[in-house]
Amino acid sequence: MLSSKRNNFLVDLHAAETASKNAVEPATSEKQALAWNRFNKYLHSISIESDPYLDKFTKYQRIKILGAFAHAIRDGRFNHKRPNQVKSASCRASIDCVAQAFRMANRPDPRLDEDGKPSFLLYRQFRGYKKLDAPEKQQVALTGSIIKEFHKMAFTTLDKAMCQLFTGAFFFAMRSCEYLKVSGTRHTKLLCLKNVRFFKGHRELLHHDKNLQSADTVSITFEFQKKDTRNDIVTHYKSGHKTICPVLVWSQIIQQIRSYPSSNDNTSVNTFMDKYNKIHKITGSQLLRQLHLTAAAIGKDILGFSPNDLGLHSARCGAAMAMCLAGVPVYTIMLLGRWSSDAFLRYIRKQVKEFSNGISKKNVDTRQILSYPRCQY
Repeated sequence: MLSSKRNNFLVDLHAAETASKNAVEPATSEKQALAWNRFNKYLHSISIESDPYLDKFTKYQRIKILGAFAHAIRDGRFNHKRPNQVKSASCRASIDCVAQAFRMANRPDPRLDEDGKPSFLLYRQFRGYKKLDAPEKQQVALTGSIIKEFHKMAFTTLDKAMCQLFTGAFFFAMRSCEYLKVSGTRHTKLLCLKNVRFFKGHRELLHHDKNLQSADTVSITFEFQKKDTRNDIVTHYKSGHKTICPVLVWSQIIQQIRSYPSSNDNTSVNTFMDKYNKIHKITGSQLLRQLHLTAAAIGKDILGFSPNDLGLHSARCGAAMAMCLAGVPVYTIMLLGRWSSDAFLRYIRKQVKEFSNGISKKNVDTRQILSYPRCQY
């Protein structure tokens, strides 16, 4: 009887550990393992490799050792191929991974002071690093002129497939990993044909319906997203434009892929069949190359930025900017772009001139200045 109960406990324990491991993406586990491996190498270099969890040290001493390790990371000591200075965020992430290893081994968090609060020393150190970091190069927001030129330059079958896919992604402010094959493992699930549905009124039109393009709306279900949100449904109506329309481009994408012999509900939306009937998956690098060519054709003098300033995230930036300029309410932008907070505001890029158009005039408008409430002293 006791043996049976013990076996049940071991089964439950194993299931609990498996669930815990499944909560972390493979890429995250790899980063944690890399940080822990580097930490052990660092301990070996300072002759305390026999105590990886720093059990013999005080809290203050652990923090000092972590700070020294963070500086070794910052100095690029573990990047033999590129021994360049590492950004503050990466240094902090390495320390966080090491702390997680401590916790998993039932050891106290080495980042905490005696009072149980995050170490002030580490905070100051990372803040100092951040002040010296090179400014982050932000991807510019995509403009409507690029999408229009993209359609004009779509000559080959692959070009047209990429153009449709990118336009469809733009309307839904998609992350690149939601509609393209990208490097590394991602938490977000790539969209499949079954995730795209069409409606005329309240009646759903099936993918093989010859009148699919006459649908009023297209709804996409995002099964699993970055913030662990499941089955989030976003709907868009027809735009009225003859080519740049969410219903039109998604109906073309779906029916084209459905025409492939091997396609089914689980076929990804970035599937493409060439003239030799060979199946490919459209990749992020392919689409980015075409975006750069399109931007180059328009020219820096017209766009106001270089083609290299564009990235795959520019579509999400551009979608947020377009909705903002169109006067779409903040809560609606959050819902359509699937932002859980007002974090989308960082996508509202200052380089888009229309955003600041008229603001300087309003700032010096006498009537508006006089209407400002008086300051209370």
